[in-house]
Amino acid sequence: MLHRLLAPLVVTLAVAASLAVPSAAGAQTADIERARAAAEDAVRRVSDAESALGAIERDIASLEAKATQAEERLASLSGSMEELVVERYTSSGDMPLLTTEDINEGVKAEALARYVSQGTFDTIDDFTEAKAELDEASAALAAKRQQQEASIESLRRALADVQAELKRLEELEAKRRAEEEARRRAAEAEAQRRAAAEAQTQQRATQAAGRTSSGSATRSPAPAPAPAPAPTTSSGGGMVCPVAGPHSFIDSWGYPRSGGRSHKGVDMMARTGVPVVAPVSGTVSHRGNSIGGLSFHLSGDNGHYYYGTHLSRYGASGRVSAGTVIGYVGDTGNARGMPHLHFEIHPNHGGPVNPYPATRAACG
Repeated sequence: MLHRLLAPLVVTLAVAASLAVPSAAGAQTADIERARAAAEDAVRRVSDAESALGAIERDIASLEAKATQAEERLASLSGSMEELVVERYTSSGDMPLLTTEDINEGVKAEALARYVSQGTFDTIDDFTEAKAELDEASAALAAKRQQQEASIESLRRALADVQAELKRLEELEAKRRAEEEARRRAAEAEAQRRAAAEAQTQQRATQAAGRTSSGSATRSPAPAPAPAPAPTTSSGGGMVCPVAGPHSFIDSWGYPRSGGRSHKGVDMMARTGVPVVAPVSGTVSHRGNSIGGLSFHLSGDNGHYYYGTHLSRYGASGRVSAGTVIGYVGDTGNARGMPHLHFEIHPNHGGPVNPYPATRAACG
């Protein structure tokens, strides 16, 4: 019902949150940390609302089944009652029945009297009990559906808050990157200026030495040191963070979901279109399904299987290196209105395990 109501759409547990936004200096650090905290709170509220809705769905399914059984039982008993009422009306010669103010009510009263006179109390009790069960189930259903509507509204508000905070994080991160790039370029320009000045000074010194030591060989300058190797993109035991942009997630393993399911992954909330990358090197294929929508399947070189779903579109497939873009965050399948990457890890191609610890380590 949750995903149908959200156009097919993470609790009292210790949770933690992660955001793929590097630290920044000065005032930007405070701004990013505030946005992180706000996004984390919104993600937790999303998780609580979705879990509550999953539990409510199960209750509603149970009450609907109970109401259906009560309706069927009541209909069966009502049919028997009506047949007996008709038989009593057509065969009775008692004229007082026709003088009853409401003939239909009189017929029912006569039929019930006949039941009583024949000692068939069980049938009357069954009818009364079935009616009471139906009324009780109907009232409980109405109450549960009111709870469902309240939880859906709470979920929608939390989702809107998540998207607003993620957008803010994107803007802060873009500003941070622009300032870092400006600093990098300024540092490169300063390094080039110093190198040119040093080269000019060295050239003058060499020329001066040549003049004082006529005929002597000029020594070559010492070679420049080799540049330091670029940092690798892997972390967390060699796994790359699967969402390459601002995102937020908590440990929602095992939380209730629609249809009586429990959550078997980690939901990494992000804005639609944020790149999804291969967490490890391996072979990627793409195929969709009704629940997950557009999905990637990665058979890692390390022997493990990785699954991600709700993509908006696909990226590279076949042989890929860790960090290669293999898709983009979306809300396909049963996640309409809730863009995120549902991410699973299956060690040795077996059943899924809680991916939160490894994902948290990889995403920092």
